[in-house]
Amino acid sequence: MSAYPKMSLGDFCETGSGGTPSRANTDYYGGSIPWVKSGELREEVITDTEEKITERAVKESSAKIIPKGAILLAMYGATVGRMAFLGIDAATNQAVCNIRPDPKRADSRYVFHCLQSQMNHFLGRAAGGAQPNISQGIVKETKIPLPSLEEQQRIAAILDKADALRRKRKRARDLVNSLSGELFVEMFGECKPNSQRWPLSTVAEMGNVQLGRQRAPKYQTGKFRKPYLRVANVYEDRIDTDDILSMDFNDRDFRDYKLDYGDILLNEGQSTELVGRPAMWRSEIQDCCFQNTLIRFQSDRSRVLPGFALGLFLQYFRTGEFAKISSKTSNVAHLGAGRFGLMPFPVPPLSLQHEFVKRVAVCMKMKELCRTDASVTNKLFSSLQTRAFSGQL
Repeated sequence: MSAYPKMSLGDFCETGSGGTPSRANTDYYGGSIPWVKSGELREEVITDTEEKITERAVKESSAKIIPKGAILLAMYGATVGRMAFLGIDAATNQAVCNIRPDPKRADSRYVFHCLQSQMNHFLGRAAGGAQPNISQGIVKETKIPLPSLEEQQRIAAILDKADALRRKRKRARDLVNSLSGELFVEMFGECKPNSQRWPLSTVAEMGNVQLGRQRAPKYQTGKFRKPYLRVANVYEDRIDTDDILSMDFNDRDFRDYKLDYGDILLNEGQSTELVGRPAMWRSEIQDCCFQNTLIRFQSDRSRVLPGFALGLFLQYFRTGEFAKISSKTSNVAHLGAGRFGLMPFPVPPLSLQHEFVKRVAVCMKMKELCRTDASVTNKLFSSLQTRAFSGQL
């Protein structure tokens, strides 16, 4: 239980959201005003943006300049619930809620740290189906412990120092995570679809392309229950087995949809920037199948090693090639097994592929060490936050 009184954010914070200037008006873009989109809430402190808008865009559209020191929260989309601290004056799009504490009553950094520790609260209250959303009403109703301003500043200073160490570890982990991609480019080039460096085939010619099994009530009898993967389990170069669902797969379906070591899984339906996100199945659990929100690629190993195929698909994903060929339905982009199968597939010599896979194995060991270190660091930081907001720091 917190030793500090709790207050609703709406009692001491102003909130709002931004807008997207019309793309049809070229005078609105290419200016000097940073414009934050929800997808940019990857960093904990925003110091620059991918796009800039003009002063005219601010005057004539729903975009508004938000002062430095505001707290940004993604209200919907793939990054729903993610937060960042605004380190510059900037405008935002409509998917971003800005939270501006009254400086006489609350320290922005304190509020930011406190809200970060309550991300599960926001996600738990998010409404909607495939694309849940957080309303400004939910934000205003959220209560946080609020000690004196002096005590807030003391707590924020301690958490800032601890968080700086945590972010240094994260930067080191990000550098390690980028090694395999850089190694791929070094050994094979960028491998763009129109590249002529290596003999070209197609994805479908170099292996088997298959959509997973549809989820339906008739597969929930419990008679042939097996675990299966869905989009929520397939991240960039990583399978997450913390939240595995199950449904019926009879003997025939189990033969058709059972995952084998080395299968590459790609997100078939996702937001545009995440469609095609690939990872390799490394038999993390036994007898696992996959849903039709995923596409499986099983390489012809006489010509293509699974490790090379994963490296190529990661390159396509990171350079936006999957997003280019995807189709859009409402807020979801679809890769499409047919379109994916027709994509160009460069085929370097197997000897070079083997060398790449061997080097990537070293990178994987380094990534696992970094992941373990990050897990310990995050747990320690979470414990520190709990003590801080309960008056034990």
